[in-house]
Amino acid sequence: MRGVELTWAGGEHEFVLTIDLLRALQDKCDAGPPFVLQRLSSHRWLVDDVIQPIRLGLEGGGLEKEEARKLVKKHVEDRPLTFSVMTARAILMAALYGNEDDLPGEVPAGEGSPNETLSRAENGASSASTNGPASSTETSDE
Repeated sequence: MRGVELTWAGGEHEFVLTIDLLRALQDKCDAGPPFVLQRLSSHRWLVDDVIQPIRLGLEGGGLEKEEARKLVKKHVEDRPLTFSVMTARAILMAALYGNEDDLPGEVPAGEGSPNETLSRAENGASSASTNGPASSTETSDE
């Protein structure tokens, strides 16, 4: 998932930045998402670097555009922007790197390993794949 649930503006909100929303962020900030994240992390951010990830993330999380705009106006634009930098960073980091629930290589509980359903030959565990090809001097038990 490209989102994160955060306690923000007095409640729990889902923030999701899909590819289309990341493109919108890129257009509004005139920089790619990793560069926006770098600016947020280095205290060299621009106003839209703070506002847009939050607003777009709320929209991606299911809020109507007008409701997202109202929340951002009240809780971001009408307050010192530095209060919202960490929120914007968290939303962008989740979109770019996932969150701790989406660690690479982990298999969701109950689903097992993808190789469990494969035969030994299909998953690379056949004797030919582990011992190399049979030589012409070996005999078969046919």
